[in-house]
Amino acid sequence: MMLRSSTSETRLPAPASALVLSDRLIALAEDAERAGLRDTATRLVRLACSVLDESRRDRH
Repeated sequence: MMLRSSTSETRLPAPASALVLSDRLIALAEDAERAGLRDTATRLVRLACSVLDESRRDRH
């Protein structure tokens, strides 16, 4: 049996801030590094940095 919620109860999450998003990306990079996925970890860190750079540019 599938339960449905009314549209008034369904809410979209608020957009994440650049800081929260970059923090999550860095946490994923740490997990990737521990799993031996160094290239993936590097890409995730670069992405986290670009998120913060883009956020900084948007404010000016």
